[in-house]
Amino acid sequence: MSNTPYPQSYYAASANPVPERPALQEEIETDVCVIGAGYTGLSSALFLLENGFRVTVLEAAKVGFGASGRNGGQIVNSYSRDIDVIERTVGAKQAQLLGQMAFEGSKIIRERVAKYQIQCDLKDGGVFAAITAKQMGHLEAQKKLWERYGNTQLELLDQRRIREVVACDQYQGGLLDMS
Repeated sequence: MSNTPYPQSYYAASANPVPERPALQEEIETDVCVIGAGYTGLSSALFLLENGFRVTVLEAAKVGFGASGRNGGQIVNSYSRDIDVIERTVGAKQAQLLGQMAFEGSKIIRERVAKYQIQCDLKDGGVFAAITAKQMGHLEAQKKLWERYGNTQLELLDQRRIREVVACDQYQGGLLDMS
């Protein structure tokens, strides 16, 4: 790995020191070579290792150097597109499978935190906040939609309740997802 410093971020400021690893200079044998030591690369490598493969991870900079080290670290059981848009694009059956995959991903993360005793500030639940009545209407529709896909751990929050959850007066309401 390179001596490239991490960009300024919460991750860089709070991460444990990472030992320097030498660049690969020789030829090695491996079953699978994973390129990139972000969330996806490391998760894939761990899965393969747990299933008996010899795995080598190659990273040009440092572990978590790219997007993985620059995000807020939330586990969100959704996609960048609303599930109804996904359904219209790929069909109901495929959208159902994608919805299940979102929940499976967060389950895998929680299992790994427990199994490997990862010291992190893991908290269940997340809030989608609405500043306007229009946004609140969208969250109400999203709740109904996600319930169709099996997410029953959703709670609509009125203005009083969201204030209790996030300690902020700016929101009309919200959607609490405890899945």
